[in-house]
Amino acid sequence: MTLLTPLGLLGLIGIVALIIIYIIRPNYQQKFISSTYVWKLSLRYRKKKIPTSKLRNLLLILCQVLFLATAAAILARPNLILQSAIKEPEVVVIIDASASMRAHLDGEKRFTRAVDEASMLVEDTFEEDGYVSLILADNDPKYLLSQRMRKDSQTAISEQFEALIQEDTQCTYASSDIDGAIELCESVIRENPKAKIYLYTDTDYIYVPEEIELVNVSDINEWNGAILNAEARYEDNYYTIYVDVACYGDGIDQKVNVEVELYNANAMDSDDKGETVKFTQTVKCIGGQTTKLIFINKEFYEENKDLYDSAYGENVYVIDETQHPKDKKIFSYKSMHVSLQDEVGSSLNDSLWEDNSFDVYGGMKQVLKVQYASKTPNSFWPVVLGQIQKVYADRWDVQITEVKKGEDPALQGYDLYIFEHNMPSKMPEDGVLLLANPEVSLESSIPLSTGIRYAGSATTANPTGSPLQEEMKHPLLNLIDATNITISKFTAFTLDASYETLLSYSGQPMLAVKNEEDSKIVLMSFSLHYSNLPIRIEFPMLVKNVFDYFFPATVNGTAFEVNEKVEVNSMGQKVSITGYNYEQVMESFPDSFVVSTPGTYTIKQTTFFGKEIIENVYVQISKEESNILQEKERLAEPYKVENKGDILEDILFYLAIAIVSLAFIEWWLRNHEGM
Repeated sequence: MTLLTPLGLLGLIGIVALIIIYIIRPNYQQKFISSTYVWKLSLRYRKKKIPTSKLRNLLLILCQVLFLATAAAILARPNLILQSAIKEPEVVVIIDASASMRAHLDGEKRFTRAVDEASMLVEDTFEEDGYVSLILADNDPKYLLSQRMRKDSQTAISEQFEALIQEDTQCTYASSDIDGAIELCESVIRENPKAKIYLYTDTDYIYVPEEIELVNVSDINEWNGAILNAEARYEDNYYTIYVDVACYGDGIDQKVNVEVELYNANAMDSDDKGETVKFTQTVKCIGGQTTKLIFINKEFYEENKDLYDSAYGENVYVIDETQHPKDKKIFSYKSMHVSLQDEVGSSLNDSLWEDNSFDVYGGMKQVLKVQYASKTPNSFWPVVLGQIQKVYADRWDVQITEVKKGEDPALQGYDLYIFEHNMPSKMPEDGVLLLANPEVSLESSIPLSTGIRYAGSATTANPTGSPLQEEMKHPLLNLIDATNITISKFTAFTLDASYETLLSYSGQPMLAVKNEEDSKIVLMSFSLHYSNLPIRIEFPMLVKNVFDYFFPATVNGTAFEVNEKVEVNSMGQKVSITGYNYEQVMESFPDSFVVSTPGTYTIKQTTFFGKEIIENVYVQISKEESNILQEKERLAEPYKVENKGDILEDILFYLAIAIVSLAFIEWWLRNHEGM
């Protein structure tokens, strides 16, 4: 126990004063009177009560003394020592493991310098018999080994430092969560508020809390040239290439060459090798600024010259005959590699090579074949399919075939079969079947494998059109209001259990879907001629939903950053993903994956109908990490403990209980003379 205000013990003088009062107070005088019977009885009663009276007086004095002693103790503020203050030095070492810490000068990485300096701090701390805690600050900060290690852990710590330098994956390719690392070290600070936090990083902060010692391991001579982004946009039926380039460094104004190389350019299909096209341009990068370059075909540029010149100025580069003599326009490519070089065409000798190149995919669009066969063709379906062709021009090459009168529709080789006013003699061997008002007269004209049975034609109760009713939520009904669709005539069908009824009228299925591995059918039981659907926005939305539902994009893009979630879908049973030291197989969709290493990742799948699809995505380091000399606003404040000495517990509450109890006992003794 310790006293926070020892002078409070002067209150014990009150006990001395109490004793003096008892000594000097007057006593009763002894008087002699005649002995009578009454006095004898009184004397006998008095003799019987005297021992108890003395005990009561002693208890009163004791309560009063304890009351004064407790009051003095309260003034002295006694506290229990739960834990004595740590006298030895203690440090919490945080090592930044972000991608920018991979920047190097003369072959030595910043991360290596940080580990070396942290190692020296640990040795100095152990020489003074102190405590050490190590935190690796990557995207998910964590303690290395254990917390508050002593000198007996020095060998293990040295081995850990050696492993950090030797294993390339210890320094990530992502951004680090420094605030999370500071929050993590708060458990140590609670144990020892005097512990000092050392942050080894390459980032400057305008505000640094006093509890943190920031050690910047960057070098003023380091600089970095980076490709922040590259993409090929499909504009006016051809590709325009956009590249974002930046240079970072102290006073850096650097000229670099940007080389764009396209493989399998203008190939007609996956079997066509096309050609390899390469163009190079020199650009001057101003330190810390991003420069956007545009490589555009000559004809398209001349049509939009004023627009591009005003937006991008001198950074517009026209692809002409000198760079691409065979064809100045790029309408397809399998992959595109963009890289930075110095002015003489050699590899760029900057401090961070991981962002000196960028790969772009998606230029070889997946072919999606659609066949439209109708006994009485109309313009509704071709128009909507033409809109779909434009909407998904960057993802698919939608090829539409319209079966002419007198010709037999194909039952294989297409991804989507649309039969209007008729029914195929047998199910297609591949692809999705969309039946729009399949007019049949005989039960035998419907293939058994469809699961559809003819129940006769019918007319709605309202000849001008009756609204449909939504039976369930389904992706095919996305953004579709069933009450906006009216029909005046339909064909009645009974469906087996494999179908889901989406829209209905009077209990009859008007729109139903079957989605099994070997059978994918959409049934629309009414004709567009007897409905307002063709003039409603719901019609193109329905067709779009059919494409999205049965032909989902495998991934939600072609370029991602490290640790960014990549959404994956499939048109088959499984998807395999392979890349640098990475392999994964997915069998339930939608799903996602996250990778921690930049590079190209290959995604393979086989559709339910046996079609193999191979796609690639590129994963880059964070754009933020390319700025190797960045400055941020502030570091997070660590958890503060006001008292940096012994850890104490105040017992004032218990003393208050005691003093109230003593006052009550003293009052009770005074008011019970009969004791």
